Amino acid sequence: MPLTLDGGKMSVNTGALHAMMIEKMIASNGFLSFDDFMSMALYEPKLGYYESEHVFGAQGDYVTGADLGPWLALGFADLIAWGWEQLGRPKDWVLLEQGGGSGRLLTQVLRCLREQGIEVPKIAAVERSAWMRERQKAHYKEHGLDVEQYEILTDLSFDAPVLMMCNELPDAFPVQCFTYSKHRFFERGVGLENDTWVWKTSSEPMLHTPNIDESIQQMWPDGYQSEFNPHLAQWQQDVAAIMESGFMFCVDYGYSQQEYYRPNREQGTLMGHQAHQVIDDVLKEPSSCDMTAHIDFTDLALSGLAHGLLPAAFMSQGAWLAQSPTVQAAIMALAEEGSAEAMQALAHAKRMLLPFGMGETFKILIQCKGAQQSPDYLKAFNHLSDLRLNV
Repeated sequence: MPLTLDGGKMSVNTGALHAMMIEKMIASNGFLSFDDFMSMALYEPKLGYYESEHVFGAQGDYVTGADLGPWLALGFADLIAWGWEQLGRPKDWVLLEQGGGSGRLLTQVLRCLREQGIEVPKIAAVERSAWMRERQKAHYKEHGLDVEQYEILTDLSFDAPVLMMCNELPDAFPVQCFTYSKHRFFERGVGLENDTWVWKTSSEPMLHTPNIDESIQQMWPDGYQSEFNPHLAQWQQDVAAIMESGFMFCVDYGYSQQEYYRPNREQGTLMGHQAHQVIDDVLKEPSSCDMTAHIDFTDLALSGLAHGLLPAAFMSQGAWLAQSPTVQAAIMALAEEGSAEAMQALAHAKRMLLPFGMGETFKILIQCKGAQQSPDYLKAFNHLSDLRLNV
């Protein structure tokens, strides 16, 4: 479907966003950075994808771990309880979630912590989308939760330890796309042809190249295409700035840098999601589908290190959840129950834990501000060395 402004094929919001993109492209001499294109498509106030009412869940475009039962919340709760113990069981501390979507995961985690006898003195949530903040506000009110809400991390200031969690957050940061030709990086952006968005490649080499190890670049074929996330460094700086001491638990789909940029992954990981289907052409209908790219966990960990966030553990989601004590207890209880509802819950658990589901593609990175520590129950599955950090 062509991107027309007057053919009745697009909503008013989509048409307005399209016009804004054209204006920005013209101001950029006909070449719009994909970073800007993705940012506008997802986050433009009142117009972007994340301002839509239909994003998550069965009726939306995709599901997250929080939509598949308690498993993710149980795993996070075990980590938060462990982190609180390592901090000396402080009376004053903060539980912070960023990019919480509907707010369901935070609610589930708080319930799990309460069942472990842990009450959280201060709860905070950071969400960039104004519409989602309103949705979260209603959800928290419905569940009787007192949650301080913020738009950006730099609005926060705490004088207490922070335990921070996020699920599928940095994969939604806008990415910059490139072509690697004759040992140089060239930016891939977008332009218009016959009122349709198309890929364009800059004729000038990139001034600011991605933080990818040269030994990896040497293995690429000429014309190799991929993307990188230029916003990880600033995000990690912002996280470190609000955390005098504490832990960061980040779950997302991604790879070590060596795996992310392997030579036969010649088109990168950029994709869209719409109505639970993968969309390869993310330019076709901007703002009508989720745009996302996998995470380079090596770059994420190095960005954190530069600002005092010490990497403590890295492993698959499946390994993490399978070793979490409350996850194990819940699985055993459901297996003993044997009801149809229990079997359905176990089916969701398999999707979260096993490699053919989300268990292998999704990873968790644990970072510390202060002493570098990781849970004993995860040490046998810690693959931090896969990130080749040389620290």
